[in-house]
Amino acid sequence: MRPPQQRATLAVGHRPAEPADRWARLRDGRRVCYCEFGAADGFPVIALHGTPGSRLKFAATHACAASLRLRLICPDRWAYGGSDPPQQPILADYARDIEELADSLGLDTFSLAGISGGGPYAAAVAAKLGRRIARLALISPLGPLAGATPWRELRPFHRFCFRVLPLLPGAVPSAFGFLRAALAVAPHNAVRLTAWRAAAADRGLLFRDPLIRDSLAKAFQAGLAAGVRGPSIDLQLFSSPWRVPLGRTAALARVWLGSADRNVPLAAAQNLARALGAELIMLDGAGHFWFCRHYAEVLSWLSARPLAQAMRDAGGNSTPAASIG
Repeated sequence: MRPPQQRATLAVGHRPAEPADRWARLRDGRRVCYCEFGAADGFPVIALHGTPGSRLKFAATHACAASLRLRLICPDRWAYGGSDPPQQPILADYARDIEELADSLGLDTFSLAGISGGGPYAAAVAAKLGRRIARLALISPLGPLAGATPWRELRPFHRFCFRVLPLLPGAVPSAFGFLRAALAVAPHNAVRLTAWRAAAADRGLLFRDPLIRDSLAKAFQAGLAAGVRGPSIDLQLFSSPWRVPLGRTAALARVWLGSADRNVPLAAAQNLARALGAELIMLDGAGHFWFCRHYAEVLSWLSARPLAQAMRDAGGNSTPAASIG
């Protein structure tokens, strides 16, 4: 585990792209809604949003991805936004959907990114699709819990979220239904609400940066537009054994994890990195939303190009971030 000594970030003033919604039809008739960012002819990266979230999660990375010649393909996950869930969601089966999406786009080899609740899905795809996946980037990912990480190693809040809450009828839909209603009335305040128990770094980010709040609000709104079944499926799957052969992952993998992240259980994320054989980058003092200012680092790794060169190619429009390693 080695934290980088210096980090850079694109300037906060970069505004997200306005994407066009696209659709793919799976063999069983279900639809996948997705957006694309970056370079249309770049190396493909399928990027999976968190819980909640949507195809808009990576909109702010458009300029950086374009400069790195990356083509970001960002689908709504099951029951988020415009994507249909299967009748019986099984985490390992998500690889089949992504395989069909990649086939429909003519992708032979591609990389994967998964953030937060998108981490388990990205890991499942990488484990199932083998050498078709070039690189796997997991940012603040949720790791395996039931049967993999002892409950005693989790904070009381996480034990409640992943062991108790899914057993309470209607609890998960009610919680996310409240967030959905708040996003409709006061979206920026709703985003602040998600940071009520977050690390100081996260609270500072979400309370002081209106552009980041606006970007997150739009991603949350799009994901919950059709209802709250998406996060309900997530909590059900996250709280159960994954039954995914993580050790079969052939992709070069890296995990970024903030030491002050209170949104995901750190022990489970560390266990995920070990199971994947991934390089684990522990970010001293960083919280769950570290990616909002440091996506250039993740994208430059996915492009296999040095970060300094990536920042120059982005037009030099960057500001040095405080070292968090």
